[in-house]
Amino acid sequence: MGCAKCDEFDVEIPIQSLSLFVRIANKVRATVAGGTLSYNSFESSRELIGQPSFLELDLSGPLPDVMRYHFNCPSCGNCFGLFVEAYHGSGGKWSLLGKLPANYSLKRTAADGLR
Repeated sequence: MGCAKCDEFDVEIPIQSLSLFVRIANKVRATVAGGTLSYNSFESSRELIGQPSFLELDLSGPLPDVMRYHFNCPSCGNCFGLFVEAYHGSGGKWSLLGKLPANYSLKRTAADGLR
């Protein structure tokens, strides 16, 4: 990929247990808090309407049956997904999904330079 900020996240990790999901979710939360990745709440809630926000998800309590969360690299626009089927206790993955579309709402415009 060639992005110094997010290259280390360009791995596909099958999630085969809830404990692995919790470990990955904690690492992703720390990464979001540090600014390396940003949580894409629009894409996350668009795919599963009504799911709790990733940042507010209680990882120590009961989890939703299915979770789909999206994260973006603010430097290069790579998108990553964390998808989990918790109902059966396993199933899902962390993976690179691609690039942000050119018309993404956070795209800089000429007016941004005037602020």
